[in-house]
Amino acid sequence: MTNHLKSRYLIHSFIIVVLGTFSSFDQALAVVTPPATKCNIRIDDPHISKYILRTRGYLAVKVNARSTCDKAMRNLELNVEIYKVGLFRDYQVGKGEVQIQGLIYANKVIKNEKANTECVNQESSRYYGIAYASAIIDGQLRKTLKVTSAKTITLKCGT
Repeated sequence: MTNHLKSRYLIHSFIIVVLGTFSSFDQALAVVTPPATKCNIRIDDPHISKYILRTRGYLAVKVNARSTCDKAMRNLELNVEIYKVGLFRDYQVGKGEVQIQGLIYANKVIKNEKANTECVNQESSRYYGIAYASAIIDGQLRKTLKVTSAKTITLKCGT
């Protein structure tokens, strides 16, 4: 081999060794520590509430959410917010809050079906929901990240 080929071979070998080292380093960093609890929030997509129409006599956009946790918790606060998509920014148009003081047993499903807002007209608007919660688990106040509904839905409900 000529010196030029030897140096290219050594450089390529060095690059392969370095890349292999970093890729195994990245894999070592990629190990994820599992969460201490299996608590979660599920949020439904916005919809026109048939229940509110039937019982109260008006159209309303509604978003429901539920929370579960594999550990007992205390003093749960589960919030659901409804947002309307605007031209330059989104607007909060409704909110519902469920507060449960005291002990909540593990794996109990807690629902928040309070978030709704009355339709003022039937103009099409786009809506989505956001849910978040806080509770005391193992003696410490824990807060969830905000969870957004899977879809932004167009409804014939101007607010």
